[in-house]
Amino acid sequence: MAHLIKLEDYVSRYETDIQRYPSQFTRLKKERWHHLKREWLQANVERKNREDDGDIENWFENTGGNFFTSALEKLKQIPWKKKQKHEDWEEDSSFLSLKGKELDEVKDMYFEDLYEAQLRWASSSLLEESRLHPKYKYDLRLRQLLRELPDNYMLLYYPVFVIGKAPVEMDIILISPTDMYLMVMLEGQPDTIFEPATDKYWYETEQERKKILSPLLSLNRMTGMMREILKRSDISYPMHRVVISPDSFIDYLPTLGKTELIDKRTYRDWLEKRRRHPSPIKKAQIEFADVLLQHTLTTSFKRYDIFDEKKAED
Repeated sequence: MAHLIKLEDYVSRYETDIQRYPSQFTRLKKERWHHLKREWLQANVERKNREDDGDIENWFENTGGNFFTSALEKLKQIPWKKKQKHEDWEEDSSFLSLKGKELDEVKDMYFEDLYEAQLRWASSSLLEESRLHPKYKYDLRLRQLLRELPDNYMLLYYPVFVIGKAPVEMDIILISPTDMYLMVMLEGQPDTIFEPATDKYWYETEQERKKILSPLLSLNRMTGMMREILKRSDISYPMHRVVISPDSFIDYLPTLGKTELIDKRTYRDWLEKRRRHPSPIKKAQIEFADVLLQHTLTTSFKRYDIFDEKKAED
């Protein structure tokens, strides 16, 4: 599962310590799966005689758990507290009854728990939090990107950047161990056709043909911002420009200048190529992500529940 390191202008735990949280999230992800698997087997005793525990574990490894195998072994040697308030998942995080559930249903419950944890980590820190818009709990595109991509990827989802005094709203930035992808999503119906026209305008045809703003405008703005940040930070990181319409068609040549166009015919293949990236998270990737986070806007308020709990303990 990819790391959601920035969501809009919300405070993120990753921006407070980008060195720590990627490894911690991977460790928690593995612990949560082992816990859920154990509960599921206990709730379905008869399955113990017919379910191959190794097959279940292999499924987890194929979701991206293998990227931090060595890091996890080192983390096991660190004396972690059994329960860390506001940092880890809630220990009593409620699941529906596991009795009678099939493995696919358990996997969906597992990813739902992970997704909710990602939203918490992308909208709160130990001392601050931001008001998470309810729409993100049902954002199918965000869910898909996080679930489909392994944990050697970092995602900034519609972040707000600041260089100078003016905040600039961006679209989607995906950081792999070796490249970054500047992505603009075109959402449409299954029979919608998007047709490139000029740098300023495209056409969208469903039941009727209408003019829309070109996604290249957003891409150009993102490209300019990234080049400025790279120049200021003296960092080199390969950049790819992508327009994606996961559910619709784009009437196009395979590329538009330096921009890759992906529609419903090629989206799954594009995702699969990203999934097969063999490299674990790299130091340069973490450093680059940290630089980006330093240029983002954060709007948050103090978490008074922390102080209320502290008073109650006193």
